[in-house]
Amino acid sequence: MNVNNKFRSENVERKSNNEIVTCIIKKLETEAVIMDLWEFSREEYREVFPQGTVKTPIGEVKIGKNQFEKMAEKDNGKRRGLIGAMRQTLADPIVIVQEEKDGKEAYVFIKSFKNTNDFQKPDFVMSVVVTIQDTKVAISTYKRKRREILSKIKKAGVIVYEKDYGTSQTNGNITRH
Repeated sequence: MNVNNKFRSENVERKSNNEIVTCIIKKLETEAVIMDLWEFSREEYREVFPQGTVKTPIGEVKIGKNQFEKMAEKDNGKRRGLIGAMRQTLADPIVIVQEEKDGKEAYVFIKSFKNTNDFQKPDFVMSVVVTIQDTKVAISTYKRKRREILSKIKKAGVIVYEKDYGTSQTNGNITRH
């Protein structure tokens, strides 16, 4: 597993899947950061993604070629404010889960951000990354509610990465190592 060296990996006792999910949710709620806000323009977008890629804990990810347009159009333009959040979520996620959709593997990067209206309730952002011709490509970024994040983590086939720990699945149970 490719885990960025700035995150520590340590042995911890084996926990149940529910305990691990609870721990991750708690971490998402306590480690929320301020979202980088950028003006929605091609110039700003190119400044945030000058090479069209982002270094992530699981390697370099290419930004899908239509991401700018998707952000402009999806959810009646509500995703326009997520340029900075997309970069933050990919570069420094709290957790990355792996799921299978339509027979294809996808990585879901999840990060929490401080809610400017209610500091007790963080905002959650997910970025979906798929592999296309041996290249990891970010194809979508969007906000999600806490219950949707909880469901996504519970249904995950594997927790690929958790900030501060490397994780893997053993004997059907998610364990950290």
